[in-house]
Amino acid sequence: MARKLVECEHCKGQGVCTGSGGRSCRACLAAAGRNIHQWATVRCSYCGGIGRLWVETDEEDEESANSLAG
Repeated sequence: MARKLVECEHCKGQGVCTGSGGRSCRACLAAAGRNIHQWATVRCSYCGGIGRLWVETDEEDEESANSLAG
């Protein structure tokens, strides 16, 4: 299995969670140790605030994509 770096779908690559109407969602607030009722923007708990995630990909899929491109 190969790994590929992709944009975090939760924070859309920003690194901070603003998924709940301009403030952070409950999961990210709880991961940051904040009360879920606070109006705060905290780092994304899914990607750790970097805006990107490592995902596992099949090597066969990559090889077929490379053969089509080249």
